[in-house]
Amino acid sequence: MRWPPRLSWTSTYLRQGFRHFVAINYGGQGNERWVILVAVLDGKSRLSVRWEEMKDPSKWISGWLKLTRKEANPSKGNYISGNKIEKKDEEVCLHVSKDSGLLIPSRLNQIRPWH
Repeated sequence: MRWPPRLSWTSTYLRQGFRHFVAINYGGQGNERWVILVAVLDGKSRLSVRWEEMKDPSKWISGWLKLTRKEANPSKGNYISGNKIEKKDEEVCLHVSKDSGLLIPSRLNQIRPWH
């Protein structure tokens, strides 16, 4: 899988009660690469995930899969926690990357693809 990460991601299981995420930032080098994700349906639900985990198709799928409402967000209390780094809101970087396409106005001609 190519670096930098694409913008849209689907988790293979619920993470903080959600499965669809947007990559808002990334960094690191080699095996220390990481990605900051925000849940599409709840901007307060954020994850910091190691890039090695993001490349594992049994955990993450690049792009958004079409899911039923029950699959995408059944109920807040019933989710499985996997092998990832989940940090509290105050510990997660919320600065978007320059190539995310989320900055307005954007001065970059190269924006990462969404899928």
